Amino acid sequence: MRHLAPHPAPTELTNANPPLPPDWSNPSPEVRQAKRAIRDKLYRHQFGLCGFCEGSLGELGRHTEHVEPKGGIGGNPARTFDYTNLIASCQGEQKTGQSADSCGHFKDKYIRAQGTFLLADFVSPREAGCDLMFKYLSDGRVVPSAAQGTDEYRRADYTIKVAGLDCNRLRNRRRQIAERLIRQIDRFQNEPHVLQQLLNHYLGTHPDINGEQVLIPFYSTRKQRLAP
Repeated sequence: MRHLAPHPAPTELTNANPPLPPDWSNPSPEVRQAKRAIRDKLYRHQFGLCGFCEGSLGELGRHTEHVEPKGGIGGNPARTFDYTNLIASCQGEQKTGQSADSCGHFKDKYIRAQGTFLLADFVSPREAGCDLMFKYLSDGRVVPSAAQGTDEYRRADYTIKVAGLDCNRLRNRRRQIAERLIRQIDRFQNEPHVLQQLLNHYLGTHPDINGEQVLIPFYSTRKQRLAP
């Protein structure tokens, strides 16, 4: 999970007069325009990566996720258009007849199944230090970086469960990435200039098909191997 540093909300949201109603599905032109602006700005600010799993939004599809739900269990309609509550999430993997296996849509499903949402225990990508709360292991698992029994461990563990961040699909993908990086690091361990090139490639931005600067998926998995 990458930390999404504070940044200004789009003007379509801040300059709305009157303020937008707390109804995400409102069909008014003002609401549709604000939602498009939010969607585009989050994509750019997150460098094309899902705020939860760091998969490619371009490949997996995307939606705007409310960290604190806008309705239903644990819902707070007043934060429907609170930009600090919004994240660009991928759609997860949705096989025919099945629901998403991770991220925003899985989070909604998990909350409904549990009948509760512990906002104070959920780690948001907008929370400073969130990137330090998770450890990505060489076998693909993601685990809390803090020691068991601590509040940090409890919160990270809860977040992994709620957002499905250790589902088999994500675990397998991270394992493949880690194994490849380990081979590359071993191969070039005596060639620091090559290792620097790898670091620049994997942790730097690159233009997508529309010219937007994006990061290579699973940034944190790569960073913990290349620049621990």
